[in-house]
Order: sequence, then C-alpha cells, then structure tokens
Amino acid sequence: MSDKGSQPSKRRCISTACVACRKRKSKCDGNLPSCAACSSVYHTPCVYDPNSDHRRKGVYKKDTDTTRTRNTTLQTLIQAILNYEEADAFDLVRQIRACDDLEDVAASIAQEKGFMSADQVTKESANNENAAEIDQFESELAGKMSELMLDGSRKFIGGTSNLIFLPPDCELESSSISNRLALGTENQPHAVSRWTQVTDDDSLISHLMTMYFTWHYPFFTILSKNLFYRDYIRGISSSYCSALLVNAMLALGCHFSSWQGAFENPQDIATAGNHFFKEAKRLTLENDEHENAKLCTVQAFALMSVREAGCGREGKGWVYSGLSFRMAFDLGLNLDAANLGVHNLSDEEIDARRVTFWGCYLIDKCWSNYLGRQPQLTLTNANVPKFDVFPQEETELWSPYTDAGVGHENTQPSRTRAIALQICKLGEISSDVIVFFYHPTELEKSPSKQSELKKLSDVHTRLEAWKNNLPKELVAKEGQLPQVLVMHMLYQLQIIHLYRPFLKYTKANTPLPSHVSPRKICTQAAATVSKLLRVYKRGYGLKQICNIAVYIAHTACTIHILNLPDKNAQRDVVHGLKNLEEMAEGWLCARRTLRILDISANKWQIELPPEATSILERTHSKWGSWGSWDQATSPSTSDDSPIATMLHQPTTPNRFHPSAPPLPHEPHPAYPIPMAGTPMGPQFAPPTMPMPPPPLAYQFPHLAASSSPRPSPWYDTTGAQNPPPNTTTTPIESPVSGYDGTENLVGESQDWWSRNASAYGIGLDQWNGAWNAPSQDQPPLIQYNNGGLLSVARPSTSGAEQPRAQAEMSTGSPFDPNDTPGYADRWE
Repeated sequence: MSDKGSQPSKRRCISTACVACRKRKSKCDGNLPSCAACSSVYHTPCVYDPNSDHRRKGVYKKDTDTTRTRNTTLQTLIQAILNYEEADAFDLVRQIRACDDLEDVAASIAQEKGFMSADQVTKESANNENAAEIDQFESELAGKMSELMLDGSRKFIGGTSNLIFLPPDCELESSSISNRLALGTENQPHAVSRWTQVTDDDSLISHLMTMYFTWHYPFFTILSKNLFYRDYIRGISSSYCSALLVNAMLALGCHFSSWQGAFENPQDIATAGNHFFKEAKRLTLENDEHENAKLCTVQAFALMSVREAGCGREGKGWVYSGLSFRMAFDLGLNLDAANLGVHNLSDEEIDARRVTFWGCYLIDKCWSNYLGRQPQLTLTNANVPKFDVFPQEETELWSPYTDAGVGHENTQPSRTRAIALQICKLGEISSDVIVFFYHPTELEKSPSKQSELKKLSDVHTRLEAWKNNLPKELVAKEGQLPQVLVMHMLYQLQIIHLYRPFLKYTKANTPLPSHVSPRKICTQAAATVSKLLRVYKRGYGLKQICNIAVYIAHTACTIHILNLPDKNAQRDVVHGLKNLEEMAEGWLCARRTLRILDISANKWQIELPPEATSILERTHSKWGSWGSWDQATSPSTSDDSPIATMLHQPTTPNRFHPSAPPLPHEPHPAYPIPMAGTPMGPQFAPPTMPMPPPPLAYQFPHLAASSSPRPSPWYDTTGAQNPPPNTTTTPIESPVSGYDGTENLVGESQDWWSRNASAYGIGLDQWNGAWNAPSQDQPPLIQYNNGGLLSVARPSTSGAEQPRAQAEMSTGSPFDPNDTPGYADRWE
C-alpha cells in the first residue's frame, strides 16, 4: 500500500492546454495557476486562453445554442415592451415578473403577432410608410457618390459636393455656351476656311491639316478622328471640333511643311505656326475657353502644350498641359461613364472621352520624362478603360505626305489605335519608372539595395514583356510606320531611365550582380535609338517627326558622349548631332539641344570628334546662341516676332529633306472630286489638281474618297530605297531577355557580356554596312574599314547628310541581328 501511495498520480486529460504548451506542442497537465511544464521545466509564463483554441469547437456547441436561444427570447420580449401601448406594456411586465419560463412568454407574444386586429394593421402600415420615406431619403443621401451632369458639356460632380442635388437639367452656370458654338449655317461653301482668321486659303488649311494627321496625330492620338472630321467639314462647332482646336492643329501642321503660308514670317523658319498659335490664344481669351470645359478644349490645350515644348517654351507648355488635365478631371474623363449611372451617353461619346483621356495620359508621361517631374495623371484616381480598336479605322491606308505630295512607297494600314494602345501601355511603365527611381522624396532617403534591385527587376520584366507581346506588325523594321519607330525609341528611352540611376554605383557597392553593367545596358539602348533614327531618316526624313524624338535623341547623345572616345560612340555622336541639326529645321528645341550638348561636353572636359565639333560650330553660326538661357518668347497675340533666321535653302534634292523647296503655292479652292472604291482616304486628290489634297475627302459612310496624282518622280535617283523584302536575319536573344526576377538576374552566367559581345552592339565590327553606305557623289564623312576608323573628312557646309546611292546600298537587312538585340528575333 505504501508503494502504491508513493507512485505519482496518473496525468489527467484536459480539454484545453495553456498557450505556451500549445506553441511548444508539449503535454500540459492543466494545473492552476501554472502547469508543471511552464513552472518547473521551461520557466515561462503560463496563460490559459480557451477562446484562442479553435481545435475543439464541438465543446462549445451546446453552450452556443443555449446562448442563441436566450438571446432570441430576450430580444422578443424587449421589442414587445418597446412597441406595445402604454397599458399593454405594463401588463406584459407583470406577466414577465409572474412567469416561470420566459420562453413561454416569448412564444405567446410571437403567436399574437399572427392575429393582429385591422386597426393594428393600419397603424403598422402607416408607421412602415413613414419609415420607408426616411429610408429613401437616407438611401439617396448615401448613394449620391458621383454623377455626370449636363452643363453645356458633361461635368463630373463628386459625392461630397452639394451641387449633386441640382435638378438633372439644371446648368451649373447661368450662361449657356451653346450660343457660342455655331460658326454659321451648316455646309456653307468654303466652310473649312471659316475655322481660322489667319488665312482664307482652303488649300493651305487642308494641306496643314493633312500634315498634322499624317505625322503628329498617329503618335499623340488624343481625339476621335471620325467625329472631328464630321463637324469640321460641315463647319459646325461642337464638343468634337472648335476653332481653338483647329488652329492648334494648324500650328502643329506648320512644323512639317516648308510652304510659305506655314510661317508667320516666310524669311524666318523659327516662326513656323506662330500665326495660327496666336489665333488659338486669341480665341482662348475672347471666348473664355479656359473657363468652359469641353472635350475639344481639353484636346486643344494638350496639343498647344506639345507645340510649346517643341518650340523650347517649357514653362508655357507646362501651363497649357495643366489646363488640359484639370479640365479633363472637370469633365470626369478619368472615370468610366458606364459606372456613373449615366445612360444618355452615346457609344461614340464614350469612345471620344476615353481616347481623349488616354491621349492626355500619354502627353503627361512625355512631360514627366521631359522635365523630370512626377506624373500628374495617375491610374490611382482613374478607372476609365482603354479605348476600343475599330477595324474600319485601323485598315485605312496611311501614306507619307509631304510638300511634294503623297508618297506610295511605304503605303500601309494605319493601325492608329492599335499603336496608341501599345504606347499607352508603355506610358504606364514609364510612370512607374519615374515614381520608383526619380521621386523627390525617394532621392532624399537611401533605399535599401535589395529594394532597388526588386524594383529594377519588376520594371524590367514589364518592359521585356511589353516588347515581346507586341504584334508582329509593330516590330521595328525598314519602311515601318513612323509612329511605330518613335514608339520603339520611347521604349529604349525607358531602358536608359531605368538603369541610369545605377551609374552612380561602383563595382564594390553596386546592388546588381557583377555580370550586369548599367553602363553597357544604357549604351546598348542609346545605340539602338541612333539606329532607329537612321531608319526613320532614310524612310521619311527628320523634318517629318514628332518633337518627342528630339528629347529621346538628346538623351541618347548624352550616353554617347559619356562613352567617348570609344569608336562606336564617336560615330553615334556625329550621327546624333546631324539628326538634331535636321530636326532643328522644324523644332526650335533641337537648336537648344545642340547648344546643351556642346556646353555639356566642355563642362565634362570631353573631347568631341572633329566632325562633331564642326557640326556644333556650324549650327551655332547659323542659329546663334540662346543667350543667358532665357526661354524663347511665346508668340504674342499682338507683337510681331523679330526676324532671327533666314530660310535655309537646300543644296541637294531629297524626297523628304527637311529643307526641300516648297511647291509653288497657288490657291485651289476647289474640293476633291469624289471617287468611290478607293480606301486611300484624305491623302489623294483628283488628277486635275496639282496641289496636295485637303483632308476633306476623309472617308465617311456618307462621303466618297478621292484620288490624287502620283508625284513624278516620287524620289530621285539618289534617294534611299528599301532593301529587298525577302532578306532574312538570324534571331538572337535580347541581352536581358529572361530577366524576369532577381533569381533570373543573378542566375545569369558571369560571362554575360563577354560570351557574345556582338549581340549587344559593343563591337564596332558588327555594324552593318548599310548604316554607313557611301554616296556616289561624295565620300562619307566618316570612313570605316572592317570596323576600323580610317579618317574623318571635313563636313560639307550643308547641314544635311548626303543621300545614299542606291547602287551601293546593302542588300541585307538594315538591322544587323548582331547589333540590334531584341529586334532581329522579330524581324519580318
């Protein structure tokens, strides 16, 4: 018996262990206040928390049912006391105090509800009606979150504004803008010339409008072309067309033309479009356009901002962009109209709103890149879907249109909206690049290297995915649409912006793996920009190019200067300066870019190649200095601009040469002769018309297209032509393809750059001869032999490059697969 008494008692089973034993997954004896394991073995606090043990829910099922029943009983009794008449309530209280079981009282109350008198039913119905009225008011008050109101135009009113309770047909302002819309009677003769007071020459207006829609609109797609032309042809001012918008378009179209009417002062090419821009400013002030939000006013201010940037007046352009973006928010363009309960918007209006917002979004990203500022339009406060792609508009044929007429060599489907969608997607990535790596608050603090590497990996993965998912029709190639080539330049610009912040690191403190060189990646991207510009120049000339290309070329030239005296960099710097010189014939900002590059090279004490120095000296002598870096004066509405530069006359004819002589400008007020069955749209005129066609023949369901004479000859014997279409290339992998995360980046072999140096455009010997094909009339300015720099000839006095001789053009693809990563594998 003594032995049995000395044995320890058997450990009993407990339903809930202490928290510490559950974490340790050890046995717990359930002793209070502390179990044996916590007090004797682990010496840890012992806490029992049954509510945190969810493994034995069945233990509490009975208690839960009992509690639920009790709550139901009490709820029934309390509701009865509150709702009964005064005398009945006292009787119920006495009944509750005398009862043995509250559930019996609650059951009798529930039974009585089924046998209410008619008077009680009437009273209860009246009470329910009053409650319904209160509920309706509360529901309406809570539901008024946002709404589009009609105030001469659609305007967005948010939930915190009391203006949302105005009647649906009430206008926010007493004055109606409808009286200011009509220009005159519909379909008047010469309705086109009524849009501007600058000129009454229909042929000039049509010529400049066609210039705009050929070269500028396809990249900055900010409006519905069909809706615009519908009202433009009729001479009706509406939400889709106004005199302000037309004059803004004409001012931009002037930058692509050499006609005398394109210049405010024909002797000064720096005044291109100034007269139409002055008219736009006059209309803005006289008609209070900045106070009345309309869709076409949003578009006009956005285009005016782009034009001011091209003229080197960033301060004024930034203000115009701000007016456009604030007005877009006023109209609620950033929100999906389908989710705002608006049922009276037509499909075409919804489409026009979406195109306008995403056009503003792209322009905002261009401004952010150009000025290094944070984006103003972000997707955090927008939910509008992207616009649709209409097959009828996409299949319309695009042809290069210049002062010489319509060209047919590169005629192809326009694919305007499909390209615009891809550019918008690229703009979304660009926004993140600026926010992640160039935000002012991020620059003040030092983020962890792991965080920087993760952001770099994420953004680069998205950029690679964007490029790899491009349709095969939108790859970079000879003869490609100009807006596609500029789009690929914008892609390479994002690569430079993504890796440029990492140039500050050395090999010792870089967060990147040792085999990844930001400098080499930036060099590769800048070299690709130079090649794309040469493709553009051979196909269309740099007179006809959007001004965003000036900024991209400037960025690429900065990388080239950084790499001097490398032979590749010497060649690219010379080509880059020549390209900028040609762009400067149409865009004043390119002149300042040349001065900035000159000053930067001197500041960094970098010796430029002799030919580059000659280009800078020649352009400085031709256009002068920008002074103390005061910005160019915006064209005044009253003062005349001084004559600064004489019109440069060409020395060598070229199909798309920026200084090609303008055609004799004779007014031709006659309209195009309709011809059915041709899909060429506004770019063809009847054979009897010797002038370029007006865009009045833009094809609508109710309008016929037109035809135009083929220029003879389309290009001279020295003009560049496309290589044979059957050329093939050997695909290679992009140097950073497969870079879809930190693991893949680190997993690359250590000889990443050395295993195929030619694939990254580092070796000079991999450049295709087509890029530097000599001219029949004059030897090239830079001569190469098997990749070696032999000599540098003095440049000619003309700012233009000599045209390539067709007989000596390489028959291979202009993009060597060994020097253009990421393009050859998709080359058609």
